[in-house]
Amino acid sequence: MADDEKNEGARGRARRTSVREEAENSIAPQRRRAAARSAGPAERYAERRSAPSASASSEKVDSGKPESDPWTVPASVRDRFRQDGNRFYFADGAPAFRDHGRRLTTASENTALIGSLIEIAQARGWEEIRIAGTETFRKEAWSQARRAGLAVRGYRPSKDERADLARSRDRSEEAREEREAPARAAAVASGVAESARDELIVGKLVDHGREAYKFDPHREMSYFVRVKTAEGQRTIWGKDLARALTDSLTRPQVGDEVGLRAVGADPVTVKRRERDGEGRLVKESDLSTHRNRWVIEKREFFESRREAAQVLRDTSIAPHVGVRSHPELAGTYLNLHAAKIAARRIRDPEDQQKFVSMVRGALADAIARGEPLTPVRLRERRAERAQSERDPPARA
Repeated sequence: MADDEKNEGARGRARRTSVREEAENSIAPQRRRAAARSAGPAERYAERRSAPSASASSEKVDSGKPESDPWTVPASVRDRFRQDGNRFYFADGAPAFRDHGRRLTTASENTALIGSLIEIAQARGWEEIRIAGTETFRKEAWSQARRAGLAVRGYRPSKDERADLARSRDRSEEAREEREAPARAAAVASGVAESARDELIVGKLVDHGREAYKFDPHREMSYFVRVKTAEGQRTIWGKDLARALTDSLTRPQVGDEVGLRAVGADPVTVKRRERDGEGRLVKESDLSTHRNRWVIEKREFFESRREAAQVLRDTSIAPHVGVRSHPELAGTYLNLHAAKIAARRIRDPEDQQKFVSMVRGALADAIARGEPLTPVRLRERRAERAQSERDPPARA
């Protein structure tokens, strides 16, 4: 009888432990089905037994290979907690979370703690995570993980929560733009090209359309393009994006891998409207700024353009050979030929060569950026041919 009661007590404790573990809040990488089937009890036991000490964990962080180390913990997280094996505690000694290698568990719904778990997931290369636990925990974990660019399973957000996330991202992006605005303005004023203008944003086209700027109903209408990049989802704003999509040569559609690049800027004067906390207009003034000109094409377009630019830069490749491999260069070679003719008016042969080389480089840079190419017109061909016959042979 005593043995039966003892066994029943053990089974009760086991059930309570099981219920408590199921109720734990957790974050884990989303496994593929094949990988889940291949991991048996022996492998899972070995994984649990291989949990390193705090010092071993520190060595792994410095290895530079978080993807291959399931025990990576960023230094920023270790500094916030006290570690004892695979258990982490708050500074006051209260339990924070447990690290199971392929799973992080906690009984807490602390926002800062959840942020730390997301940092660990990122450091370990978990691009898609599975979350479980209370609704409060899952909601906060979903929000922070999505802002960090991770895909999430285990929580179905409402339409309002998705909208809040989009607005939060846009506010973060707007704050970053405001921080960088003085440096950009100084660069423009000094005649230095903005580095951001040379950036090629590459990712999957998720959405685009005409909306109030930053989705703020109190701001003027603009156009947005949303892409999923390797660093996470980005929303790019610009009125010229609508034209760029309409004029696109490759006609990208939602789901396509695309590239976006600002290839120039036009000075404009816009109305700057200031509103109070309730959205009422309190002040309006003119603001001198610039409006970016955009190019948006499928990803392979920019790869082809890079190759074409290299062909143009190679002075050993004859124009007819270059046009044979890249027919789109026909108009550009005519421009280059016109530059050679113009260079004949320069007395110094060395300066002639410098001038032609400068024009060649500028044309190649524009091609590589994806800017529109010069079309070939029959009238221009005839004019170039006639000019070439009238002028003496080029020395550059």
